[in-house]
Amino acid sequence: ADNFQPFRLQLMRGEQQDAFTLLLSENDDVAALREELAAANETAAEAEVAKGRFLAVVSHELRTPLNAIIGFSDMLLHEMFGPFKDPRQKEYVSLVRDSGQHLLGVVSSILDVSRIEAGAYSTEPEPFRFVEAVDMCRSMMRLQAETKNIGLAAQIAPDAGEINADRRAVQQILINLVSNAIKFTPDGGNVVVGAKRVGSRLHFWVSDTGIGIAEEDFANLGKPFMQIQNDYTRRFEGTGLGLSLVKGLVALHDGTMSIESMPGEGTTVTISLPVNGPKGHSRDKDSGVLAIPAVKTKGHAKGDRNGSLRKTA
Repeated sequence: ADNFQPFRLQLMRGEQQDAFTLLLSENDDVAALREELAAANETAAEAEVAKGRFLAVVSHELRTPLNAIIGFSDMLLHEMFGPFKDPRQKEYVSLVRDSGQHLLGVVSSILDVSRIEAGAYSTEPEPFRFVEAVDMCRSMMRLQAETKNIGLAAQIAPDAGEINADRRAVQQILINLVSNAIKFTPDGGNVVVGAKRVGSRLHFWVSDTGIGIAEEDFANLGKPFMQIQNDYTRRFEGTGLGLSLVKGLVALHDGTMSIESMPGEGTTVTISLPVNGPKGHSRDKDSGVLAIPAVKTKGHAKGDRNGSLRKTA
């Protein structure tokens, strides 16, 4: 190994048909470039691991004080230690609680995305009726929809039945999709959650009558901290983690994800999950953590099993 020397060997035909010339030359430049590329890849991998650890540590450290802020704000709002002397005091405490809940949601999303990218997202598959997850999602999103006078309906086929999946993950998928649909739908619009059984898979979707997505924005969908930008979306806050988290959770379940959208006419996001649960993933018996491949961030063709995005006409 100490005496290794890179060479390049070229084979050329001579002037005569049955004659060849072999040219052996040093290849230090190419070998050096390969070493630099390998070192760069290793540095990038280390940076990615460090980023994941940083996000996880920061998220954990933020959740504890945020839970205290939300808890004490709730106590004050219920006037457990006496009534407020000025109505503005209650209003301000309510704003503190709402801001804390919003920030806690952002922190939780960051933590979930970092776990998925690290391949260490813990799941607990169990059979449950899909309509129960939809009902829970609608009850949570009803107030948000009513505030904008948006109709929130469900179209669950009778054959939707049960699905073997992580209940919390499926509920998170629904909540994120419905929240986005309501967020980007003008007042007076409609959002529909639908589902049906197709063979051994459950197809469910969230459709809206919102602003839609332009073709040039599809490349950025599903990337963490990336948001589509136009005159309408700039009016709303957000981290761009919602669809990225959905994409990762779908990948955990060997599912597929597709998006149909037209600017000004609305968007439909369709998820397809195997009814009997994901196949081909090994579970660590000691840690109970599901090992998954890194989630891809670029769009792929229809049928990709990594939860990628596609645009359909």
